Amino acid sequence: MVGKSSVSVIQEYYAKNKVPPPIYDFLDEEDGSFCCKINFMETDAVGIGRSKRDAKHNAAAVLIKRLRLDDSFQSGDDAAGGIPPTDMIVQLRDYCVQQDMPLPTFEIVQQAGTPDAPEFTALCTVASIRRYGVSEKKKDARQKAAYEMLLAIVDDVNKLEQNMQITTLQNAQKEIDEERYQKFKTYRELTESTTGDIPGVRICDRHNFFKKFYPELREAAHKILRTSYDSVEDQALDVLEALKIKPKITQAPSEKAGPLFFIELNCDYDVVFAGLADKVYDDIIDYFKVML
Repeated sequence: MVGKSSVSVIQEYYAKNKVPPPIYDFLDEEDGSFCCKINFMETDAVGIGRSKRDAKHNAAAVLIKRLRLDDSFQSGDDAAGGIPPTDMIVQLRDYCVQQDMPLPTFEIVQQAGTPDAPEFTALCTVASIRRYGVSEKKKDARQKAAYEMLLAIVDDVNKLEQNMQITTLQNAQKEIDEERYQKFKTYRELTESTTGDIPGVRICDRHNFFKKFYPELREAAHKILRTSYDSVEDQALDVLEALKIKPKITQAPSEKAGPLFFIELNCDYDVVFAGLADKVYDDIIDYFKVML
């Protein structure tokens, strides 16, 4: 039969023995997990978890181990018990190999609850030592059972906590390295593809397109760009007309003073300008001063 949760055991202990209650302090870890420090009966313990609740349960379990408050304690799920932040089954197997101990075995010994809220009890056995874990998922129940077994067989609990923190940091670094690799791989696939085609248009190709535009049209546009206009809109539209480019102009409502203009230039290298009327035509003028 699986016992009560670690937090419940401590609560019952201080209520029964009339000692000051425990103090829990929480810290956010860089990898997104949570660290909980518990102080009870002049003893400190630390637990790490995927949530504050998980970290609290794990810290309480370590404290119980240190104080030996209840030798028969086996942490339950309490409807959502702590799930170790790292792969405890791998940790347990590695430890057993290092210490020349029998490898652990796992089995689901009980299934309770309802179809909507199932509850699985996993049994972990190493030699004659048995520990349990409870969760709504079979894999999490096995993880908890492995964690409880580690607490039972590891000589130095501080070493276990340190190894868990190192493993968590290593997993976080591994995820960062994989993300970097995927970014580099994507760039390499784009630049070294068999077709040699790179999606999109390079700015140099767009610039060369207008530099090699019809000379008489370019000269007509240059003349307009050098002419002083009272209206920037008229000047921009005259430049487009000189280049024989017919713009497609649409509007959309805006929260600001005026509507938002979308001006699409239909040519070999399509360009779309977007902005308010007092700015979008300035952008067109600046664009062709560079491109031409």
